Amino acid sequence: MTDSTPTCGKLRLIFGGTFDPIHWGHLRPALNALTWLQADELRLLPSAQPPHRDYPGATAAQRLTMTQLAAAAFPQVHADDWELQQDRPSYTVQTLAELKQRWPHDILVFLLGDDAIAKLNGWHQWQALLDHAHFAILSRPDQAADWQPEVTDFFADRWLTDPAELRQAAQGCAIRVANDTYPIAATTVRHRIQQQLPWESLVPPAVATFIQTEGLYR
Repeated sequence: MTDSTPTCGKLRLIFGGTFDPIHWGHLRPALNALTWLQADELRLLPSAQPPHRDYPGATAAQRLTMTQLAAAAFPQVHADDWELQQDRPSYTVQTLAELKQRWPHDILVFLLGDDAIAKLNGWHQWQALLDHAHFAILSRPDQAADWQPEVTDFFADRWLTDPAELRQAAQGCAIRVANDTYPIAATTVRHRIQQQLPWESLVPPAVATFIQTEGLYR
């Protein structure tokens, strides 16, 4: 099930998303997870540009810049452009494998929401994901996701409750992280900008300035 060999490397929290734009609904839960899991760093990975859009999204370069601006305010947070540099569709399992090769002696913890993991069995090579990392699952106390039975069974004997236990295995475990922050969606930010409604408080100040300077989402 898991590699129980303890490791003395860093605990790196990995959080991916389109980040179009990155906002406090992304950052606050991730920062809370960084603290609660006692991780050494949080890496934000903007995903590749989706091929079809029904809204005027930012370019990959603009999304990376916004992510870098958001990360710059927090010493333990870093933007990572690995997925944006790929010349092919990038699957999560490939990203985690590449990051594990980059840091073979470190522990990777992949952060994602309860709603995403509920449909994990639809992901490319989903059962191999835990060959490269642990999972940290953001769970809202007022909202329980309906997991597929196959996913529930897969995680049945992988659960941890103490964050310190993440450092006792190289990969293959899962832990829940309470997410009691107010949910914000990127679509909400874009909509409020388009409708000329107040939106600046939904994103970090440096990101708000960049959006205004670039004239994004109008």
